[in-house]
Amino acid sequence: MKRRNYTPNDNRNVIRMLAVSFAGSAKGRNRILFMTVVLSIITLTMVFGISRGKIRSEELSMIRENGTAASGVVESGIASQYAALKSLNYINQTGRCFTVGVAETAEKDSGAEGEKVTVCTIRWADPDAWKDLLCPAYTEIQGSYPEKESEIMLSEKALKVLGITNPQEGMEIPLHVSIGIFQSSEETFFLSGWFTDYSNEAAPGYISEEKLDAWGIHPDDEADLVFRQSDRLGWQETEELLYEDLPMKDQHQKITVTDTAGYQAVAGMTGGYGMAVLGAVITLCGVFFLCHNVLQISMAGDIRKLGLLNTIGATQRQLSKIYYSQIRRILVLGTAAGAALSAILLAGVIPAILNSQYFRETGGAEGVCLFHPVILLLSVLFTDGILLAASAGVIVRTVRMSCVESTGYTGTQGKKRSHKERKPVFTKRKRTSAGEMRYLAWRNISGHRKRFILTVLSLFLGLEAFLGAVVITAGSDYVHVVEQRPDFLIAGRFSTYGREQGYGEEYQTRDAGQDPMLTEGDYFDLLYDNDYDEFSPISSEVRKELMEIDGVDTDKSYIMEGAYLYTVISKKGIRPLDQVFLAEDAEDEMIEGWDQDVVQILKEDEIESLKKYVETNSLPVDMDSLENGTGVLILHDHALSAAQEKLVGESIGEPVYFKTMISREDRIRWNNMTAQEQTEQEEAGDFQMKQSEDFTLCGYLDNRREDFPQIRQTWHGSEGGLYFLISEKGFQRIPTEKKTLYMELNVDHEKEPSVKSSIQKIISEENQRRSRMTGTAFDEGTGEAGIFCISKSDLMTEAASEIQRNRLILGSISAVLLLAGFTNYFNVMVTGVLARKKELKIMESVGMTEKQKRTMIQAEGGYYCLFTVGLLLTVGMGILLMIRYYMEQKLSYFKFTWPISWILFLIAGLTMINVTTAWIMCKDEGENSSGKGTRFLMPF
Repeated sequence: MKRRNYTPNDNRNVIRMLAVSFAGSAKGRNRILFMTVVLSIITLTMVFGISRGKIRSEELSMIRENGTAASGVVESGIASQYAALKSLNYINQTGRCFTVGVAETAEKDSGAEGEKVTVCTIRWADPDAWKDLLCPAYTEIQGSYPEKESEIMLSEKALKVLGITNPQEGMEIPLHVSIGIFQSSEETFFLSGWFTDYSNEAAPGYISEEKLDAWGIHPDDEADLVFRQSDRLGWQETEELLYEDLPMKDQHQKITVTDTAGYQAVAGMTGGYGMAVLGAVITLCGVFFLCHNVLQISMAGDIRKLGLLNTIGATQRQLSKIYYSQIRRILVLGTAAGAALSAILLAGVIPAILNSQYFRETGGAEGVCLFHPVILLLSVLFTDGILLAASAGVIVRTVRMSCVESTGYTGTQGKKRSHKERKPVFTKRKRTSAGEMRYLAWRNISGHRKRFILTVLSLFLGLEAFLGAVVITAGSDYVHVVEQRPDFLIAGRFSTYGREQGYGEEYQTRDAGQDPMLTEGDYFDLLYDNDYDEFSPISSEVRKELMEIDGVDTDKSYIMEGAYLYTVISKKGIRPLDQVFLAEDAEDEMIEGWDQDVVQILKEDEIESLKKYVETNSLPVDMDSLENGTGVLILHDHALSAAQEKLVGESIGEPVYFKTMISREDRIRWNNMTAQEQTEQEEAGDFQMKQSEDFTLCGYLDNRREDFPQIRQTWHGSEGGLYFLISEKGFQRIPTEKKTLYMELNVDHEKEPSVKSSIQKIISEENQRRSRMTGTAFDEGTGEAGIFCISKSDLMTEAASEIQRNRLILGSISAVLLLAGFTNYFNVMVTGVLARKKELKIMESVGMTEKQKRTMIQAEGGYYCLFTVGLLLTVGMGILLMIRYYMEQKLSYFKFTWPISWILFLIAGLTMINVTTAWIMCKDEGENSSGKGTRFLMPF
């Protein structure tokens, strides 16, 4: 019966007429299929387009705020290392940079040289670094990168410092350049180009390689090797791989890696690439079933109709033409409508809602590109491919059957029952009319078990994708980032000198999720003009006043205590950091630091968390000595190279002790002496510092490790000095009073406004008092450094617009997934009724009423709904728990909540669709059978 090449009759007009009749008999199904194509394309384009657009926008914002797309650097790298770095398959972009020094300009008043003003740092970058890693961080790039010796390229910020508001190529730029530590030069450059940057600090000024040669600097011999690894690799994994694959020139050479901007953007939205891939697969599966189900449910009717055409002599080629012609019309119209609506939504409606202020601070809204032609094209190909493949299945099944088999095909499955009637053991209770309809509905479903299982699975995947999106969206809401912060954070400011350098105020332009106490300033900048033993960042009086404010929860508040001290440590103890702190030719066995270091007192719960962390990771740290007060621990901001980490174990047990700063009275007296008097007094020992008892070094810990416990710190950073942790018992062995370094106040939220007002009043009065104090510097009157406060309510207000934008973007993805899930259920219901049109008519002819028919259709939908909800409440809950575990591992601020209200909403939505669909379909059938209303179906 498989006539593949032979045509017994060639009546093309008849075939064409039958083809039109065949298409007309499936108008209802074809309309649903058309809407399915439209919705599938919109779903895929919006889900992937919005996700890509948000990730790309966040990535671009981070790159511009950081001032570079580079995520790592090999310090002082050589040519062989550069070649090796470029050959690594997990390194995407590489380049070389060399920072020469600082460029200043001299203000002149009446011909006399005035105070020099810092313009920028001077840097050279090779073409790869400039094109791939630096240009993405800048906008409005004018001119070109310097090639000649006298050319320079500056940022608009640097030009404004020079008083230039209308730059022109070739204009003269006179600068005083510090080359390294001991060399400087007066240079006259010519402007080759300029650009706009968005980082907190002014971008470097870029010079040519010819200028480096003129200064005797050879980047092939030594330059920083900057790079960007694959976005799928975290910083820790990348760093470990580089230390294995890249030969180090000595043990002091260090590799510093951070997560790429792309990695951070994906992590912020989905927790990581693993969850992103899983979400993409589930979304594709949901759309696959959305398209596939319509044709699969109506397959039996299509095969019977094609079988009739086959019986009258149509060949496989003619059958394919007939069937594909109607599918092709649907695909063309549906694709055009879906593509047009996707473009309108993603290129017009959503960006208009976001408005032009989105990411304006990082270079304008050009980064928010939600519509992408490639994504639209792939969505069209995926949707059309599914429908064409399903259509091919109908043709293949038809031609593989005999004419009799195809015209009688029902698609039912199940075991054949024995013809022998069996007497029931017990008398069955007679079913009611409604019960009979439910029984018929179950018989129909059980007769198509494969279709039922696939349909329930598809409904489950679609709705589970929605619930997963809701959980991830709600849990990773930016509001949780702000909620992690205490109600009020109070700490001491940097000195006036330090703040002039921009230190201690980095938190103002930093994300709320980052540690506000992280700084690039060192302790010299912090304590300048405040370096005396009595100084406390937060005085005892202010501390008492703050804790006594009505509404402050003292049990939930946190007070950090400690002191700033000079450290005396053995060579072996400081060896892991000797490139900074140890002179190799030092004769003394004990090394005394030049500047003050932090000694922070740990609370008991913090010591316990550190003990657990050390035991879990089997780290070489002596926690017993730390706990009993005989030892101290060094905490660092990822300051050790891999080779230096290996020296940590040898430093354990090495001696260390502390010296206090001199008194305030002695500091004022010291600062008012001449250099000769200071030398004489130092030799005479008139400014003796108090010395602590001896301690042992317990080891080093890196606070940047991903599983490092939550230990609060006062001002710290990679540029500062040593940061010691000590127990309460240990600090009692140091001859100085405890100082309050940092406070966190949590309050009764009903009293938060009044508490905030009281805190602001106390801080204002304290800062005024300190400003009136006599300073300790040569120019007396500068006063003590003040204190500042970060309020969570203020952070929430500042982040309100960003929170709203994120909710809008992520909420639109959830809305599309919800619509796709409900549409799938609607399609299943409607297509099922359309496929059984003749069967329902026969039942009507033997007495089935409209009410009974409606009950049966609702029962069928109810079974689909019941099994789908059952999967959601069992397997679905397990999947949500796995999502919770994954997200909590990836995002420290993730907050999981069970989507109970959304599950109830899904149940209500499915029930409403079920009841409404049954009512509409039965009403249509009734109108069609009576000849009233619009004919929804045309009988074959």
